Amino acid sequence: MDKREVKIIVTLGPSTKNEEDLRRLKIKGVDFARVNMSHSSFEDLKHFLSLSKKVGIPFVLDTEGAQIRTGDTGRIWVKENETIKLSLEPVSVLGELVQGDLLYVDTDALVLRVADTSSARDGFLEVKALHEGWLKSHKAVVVDSAIGKVISLPTLSEKDLQAITLGLEEGVGYIAVSYIRRGEDVDLVRQATKGKMRIISKVECAEALENLDDIVVKSDMILIDRTDLGKEISAEKVRAAQKVIFAKAKELGKPVFVASNLLESMIENKNPTRAEIHDVARLIEDGVYGLSLAAETAIGKNPLECVSVLQRLIYEAGKSNGEHCLLVEPHGGRLVERTSAFWDGGRLRGLKKFQLSENLQMDVEQIATGVFSPLEGFMGRKDLESVLNSTRLASGVLWPIPIILDVPEIIAQDMREGEDIALTDNSDEPLAVLHLEEKYAFDKKEYAQKLYGTLDGSHPGVRQVLAMQPVFLGGKIDLVKRRPTDFGHYALTPRQVRRLFGERHWSRVVGFHTRNVIHRSHEYVQMKAMEDEGCDGLFVHPVIGKKKPGDYHARYIIQSYEKMMENFYPKGRVVFATFNTYSRYAGPREALFTAICRQNFGCSHFVVGRDHTGVGSFYPPDASHKVFDQFPDLKIKPVRFHEVFFSKNKGDHVHAPESPDHDPEDKLSISGTQARKMFEKGEVPPSWFMRPEVSEVILTALKNGEEVFVK
Repeated sequence: MDKREVKIIVTLGPSTKNEEDLRRLKIKGVDFARVNMSHSSFEDLKHFLSLSKKVGIPFVLDTEGAQIRTGDTGRIWVKENETIKLSLEPVSVLGELVQGDLLYVDTDALVLRVADTSSARDGFLEVKALHEGWLKSHKAVVVDSAIGKVISLPTLSEKDLQAITLGLEEGVGYIAVSYIRRGEDVDLVRQATKGKMRIISKVECAEALENLDDIVVKSDMILIDRTDLGKEISAEKVRAAQKVIFAKAKELGKPVFVASNLLESMIENKNPTRAEIHDVARLIEDGVYGLSLAAETAIGKNPLECVSVLQRLIYEAGKSNGEHCLLVEPHGGRLVERTSAFWDGGRLRGLKKFQLSENLQMDVEQIATGVFSPLEGFMGRKDLESVLNSTRLASGVLWPIPIILDVPEIIAQDMREGEDIALTDNSDEPLAVLHLEEKYAFDKKEYAQKLYGTLDGSHPGVRQVLAMQPVFLGGKIDLVKRRPTDFGHYALTPRQVRRLFGERHWSRVVGFHTRNVIHRSHEYVQMKAMEDEGCDGLFVHPVIGKKKPGDYHARYIIQSYEKMMENFYPKGRVVFATFNTYSRYAGPREALFTAICRQNFGCSHFVVGRDHTGVGSFYPPDASHKVFDQFPDLKIKPVRFHEVFFSKNKGDHVHAPESPDHDPEDKLSISGTQARKMFEKGEVPPSWFMRPEVSEVILTALKNGEEVFVK
């Protein structure tokens, strides 16, 4: 089904008041925006309407209706049986009230009985509290008449008429009308809007239920406000009334929105209650056309998370293809998990063994935990040839890098296709089992030429390939145990990371690949990518496998990011984990590979820097940018960055393409090599290059005689 089948309306307010907020809401898949005119000024309306128009979210004009509200009372605790004088708006209502009428204030928070109406002309009533509660300013009041009288109120207030004039000038296409009581009210609104707005009639009072047929016939859409409706009929009857409204609207082909109490707990909390989840899921199953968030997005602490929860529930109910509401799917459509408890010591003991190099041990673990999804093992000939020739697996799925298991010929001779082989670590302990499907040889020069585009012996990848063993083994693997490492607690699996993202209600996550200690331009790129792409969070994922001379040892990369997590990153918006792999030296192909792996972790976006995964001068600096344009079926989106420099005048970092004519004299930049030399001399790099707290980590380690850089 189309993801747009279940619509989402958000209410704007202090929690969603600027352009960035609205852009992120739009990216989240919000369909409409509104403001609550009962709690907003005309200036508020103009502000939010202008923002919605600028960002491109259709606006729903929402009337306050002429409803009864308390005056400017402040916040007063009223005791049971206490007598007070009360002002109401509009004042004309006072003349219609009689002794014995009950006033339900703010969803039954306070119930008052009219005791004396003699001061009505002066704008006051004398009332007595039936039970205690808070009396607050501008709260809705429902009248339970002692004589069954219906208080007559106009459908549109003066502020509503003013708002309609503005809405017509700005081309607003929808109006949600509060306190519709009868079909004639819809006619009046149709006339006031000159037939230019689709009318969403709010069913929120008992009188509307009595005239439901006529209201539904004359309206374009219906909105059930369960909170206000619950003030006039018992809470137990709201569910039954909701079913009646759904049935009548379906009969006449009119869409129905539901508002109120959807995710109210998330005003304060990060997660909804089970009751809220079940309620929303049931509404979706019942065929609701749209869901309307109110305080959750207007004043709540978690407006974006609320939208994410709705989108996830819509998806789970089968009403969406998940474009906005879920994490991007794993590459190839399924997250591979090749771990098995079947292989105990007894079963492993009788298997032939092959001891893996450190790099192959990492490959085994990444295959088994799904980092290399859709691969389930080491490639056979067909997949290898297809990858080298077309950058795709034999199945047609994009895959840029060969993942192969090479063994000496003398060992391969003793292995038979169809048998299981124990793959062991440096201590000869089994890490995994290979279900050997194929043994084959491959021309290594052809392999290197097609993968790297060169046979130049100075290319590290070419040297790596030419040094491989002559026989390749293909087949699926089962992981028996993860290899022990110094930083294993940081090596989260895709399944674990996806769960972390899901628990935070993230759907858009930008991944960051690095093999260095963080410096300020990295930080600038990370934050800018999040902001520009409207992402919920950042996934920092440095490579800590085998390093080349001059690289930072993994310990210091991790410590630098620990400093960032503790002190500088925005709280709740960054997840840090490590990537146990090694460089393949494949330039643009490797850029694709690094992105695909992060997609498997749940990233929807991926930072591709200048000369990303470059190898000397073998590939143009923009090769890793351009390669993504060749594969439109890749679901993770590259976020491309070119040169980043520090501007002395601006006192901030600048992305070069955004300031093409920048004065060269104003630019500051130093290379990683220069920074390393400064560290080795005991000097502190400038603070615009690296945060002093991060520099201190490196300098302290060097002073202590630790080996910070790979030799």
